[in-house]
Amino acid sequence: MRALVVAVSVTVLWLAGCSDPSGGTPGQAPQPEVSATADDTTEPAPEPTDAESTQPAQKKPSINIVSLPIGPGAQADQPDDQSKQCIGVTLTGLEVPAGTTITFGSPSLEQDGKYFEIDQSGCGGQGPACDSHQIGSDDQPPCYVGVHQTTQDEGKHSTLVFKAASATCASDQDCASIKDGGGSQVGIDTRALGGGGGEPSETPTEDQPSETPSDG
Repeated sequence: MRALVVAVSVTVLWLAGCSDPSGGTPGQAPQPEVSATADDTTEPAPEPTDAESTQPAQKKPSINIVSLPIGPGAQADQPDDQSKQCIGVTLTGLEVPAGTTITFGSPSLEQDGKYFEIDQSGCGGQGPACDSHQIGSDDQPPCYVGVHQTTQDEGKHSTLVFKAASATCASDQDCASIKDGGGSQVGIDTRALGGGGGEPSETPTEDQPSETPSDG
């Protein structure tokens, strides 16, 4: 009887050693547990969207202004050099529509002789200069043009004009209203300049006595 009990105990222990403690099939290796981590979860790539069609910027209408209406509406500081003048220029007699920009061209002089020439140094540091100066409907600051007198004669007249001005408008109707506007100019008169700059006289002076023939 004792021998039977020992045999039964050995059999039970052998069966226990061959069984899977996790409840799996005997003789099969246990499967590793798999756990998802933050690195394993990736968001799906966003789907590509069709690029929005980029429409070209609409070009605003523009015109050239044959004669820009200007006037001497701005006070300008005058240089010490009497042969130079500074002219303050403002837009006159022309209503600029909203959304319109007017660009001054280069100033020029209309004169029947050579009385003045454009010389911006006549305004010193006063500015801005009128060349490429821009104004709008709400912002119309003056600009300044310097001139240099090239004659000694007084009372000679020249006219300052801007013939290369242009305007960019919000509509064709706005451009038409500017084009139909009249033109005006700024007049400049020469001053009496004393001495210097004239042609040398050929008449003998006391410092340069005339030669007299010597008795030979």
